[in-house]
Parts: sequence; structure tokens; C-alpha cells
Amino acid sequence: MTIDGKRIVIGVDGGATKTNAALCDEAGTVLSRGQFPSSNPHSASEDHVRNALHSAVETLTREAKVPIESVDGICLGMAGADRPADKSFLDKIIREKVGKDMPVVIVNDAIIAQVAVLGRLHGILVISGTGSICFGFNEDTGKRSRAGGWGHLLDDEGSGYMIGLSALREVLRSYDGLIPETSLTQAVVEELKLNDPTDLVGWTYMQGNGKTEIAALAPLVEREAERGDAAALGIFDRQAADLAVLVRPVYERLFAPGGEKVSIALWGGNLLHCAPYRERFLKGVDSLNLPLEPVIKEAEAVLGAAKHMINELDKKQ
Repeated sequence: MTIDGKRIVIGVDGGATKTNAALCDEAGTVLSRGQFPSSNPHSASEDHVRNALHSAVETLTREAKVPIESVDGICLGMAGADRPADKSFLDKIIREKVGKDMPVVIVNDAIIAQVAVLGRLHGILVISGTGSICFGFNEDTGKRSRAGGWGHLLDDEGSGYMIGLSALREVLRSYDGLIPETSLTQAVVEELKLNDPTDLVGWTYMQGNGKTEIAALAPLVEREAERGDAAALGIFDRQAADLAVLVRPVYERLFAPGGEKVSIALWGGNLLHCAPYRERFLKGVDSLNLPLEPVIKEAEAVLGAAKHMINELDKKQ
């Protein structure tokens, strides 16, 4: 069904800590939107996932005064949701609310981010937020590829987590006399309210601080890098280079060598909001000597989810 001649869809960006959802028409006009608890099955229990998704659908349709039956489709974008078991789990839960006939698309959150920036899937996306990944899709062949994104215990090179973890390592290496003194020491000690660097052991292991808390230290590295600290600059150099090398295998699996330029979208706080890190990453991409055109744009993944749903409906017409 349509409202004022336009199809209506729901886009969902299910993060680890919160769920953003929006009800939009096919022109991209937001009719209602809201923020709800996490609906990601890797971060929340089945009951919490059900409550978050059902609440999102109920709230958005009620506030927009649009019956659920008038919604033409719903797209759920979530980290890890491209695994068959996760898709089946989420499809079952959302259909309890929207019924068996509504088109439902469930994709990795990298896809909705890419559509948010580029307007479509064709191209490459590199994310450096708390975690990192490189994802690509060729709409001409229908092929997709990825590199990285295996989680902080296995890789996440170039991510906020690895930048923060590198800062902790450099503080302790400096304390041991393995590298010269670094201003990161005072910055980290003050930020974490420690007595001295040796307290990092307790902070890291005994208090249960994990990926998110360590990634939150990345802005300290940016600040000290801008002040010229050698250790901080070295962290940015290494992590940006490690992130950039993810691009080549994705490009080579999807696109012909020497072909027309391929858009590469930048996503995540470290690439969008940290100029020194972004500059180093772009330098690394440039050194690959591939026909890539960076796209740097503030966008909302939840609106990318809505746009992706419209794109999928278009394919079926």
C-alpha cells in the first residue's frame, strides 16, 4: 500500500547499545523516528530483541498514524546479521509483529551504512569506529566481499579499539624504557584516574573494562598526535596503514583492474571526525594505486536501511 502515492518502509539500525528506527516514504521523508534498546542478538537476549523491535514498529506506526498493514517493507541492519542463523532468528521475531506477508530484509550493518553514504550498494565501504571492516558490493555482478571485521580478539585493525589498546601498550612500553617518554602516559593516567601506569593492569583486567572502554581512549591519541607526540603519531601511522590494506583484496575480488573509478565510502568516528587519522588512511588508500574515489559524508545508517528497503522493492517491480 502507499500513502499519498508513495511507498512506506521502516529502516532499523540495531546497534550493540541502542536501536535507531525510522519510518520513511520512498522519497526519503521521515514520517516518524525513535531510539530504542539494543535489538542486536549478539548484545541482547531474545526477549530484549523482541521487545525492542516490536516497540519500534508499534511506536513508529502509531506516531505517524500509519497502520502496520500499510508498511511496504522493513529492513533490519545489524552487525553480524548476515549469518543464516541470525537472519532466521530476527525474521521469526519481526514477523510476530508485521506478519508473514510483509517483505523483510535483514543485512549486515555495513550494507546500510554504505547505502546511507553512496545511495546504493555499488562500491566499497571502510568502517573505523569501535571496530573496523572493509565491505564491497558490485551491483553489476551481484558479488560482495569483505575483509576484516572479525572482532577485537581476532583483528579489528585500524579500529578505535586497536588505537586505544595501542595507547595502553605504548604507555607501558615507555614505562619499561622500551621507547622514549610519551605524553600519552599523563593523558591516560589522568583520563582513567590512575595513580601511575602500573594501575593499568588493574583497570584492564580486574575492573572488566573491555572493547568499548578501550576504544573510548582513541580521542586521547588524536589530541596527543596533534601536539606532536611521537608515540601517538606512530599509532595513527600503523593503524591507518593496517586499515588501508583491507581495501585491496576487496577491490580485486569485485572490480576489474584499471576499470572506471569506484566510490569508497568512509564511515565511523575515527574516519569522519579525526582529521589526522583520516589523512593517513587516505594516503594509504592512494598508495594502493587503484581507481578509487573517496566519499566523505555525514549520513545516518537508519536512513540507509530505509533506502536499501526501497531499492530492494524496486528490484521486484
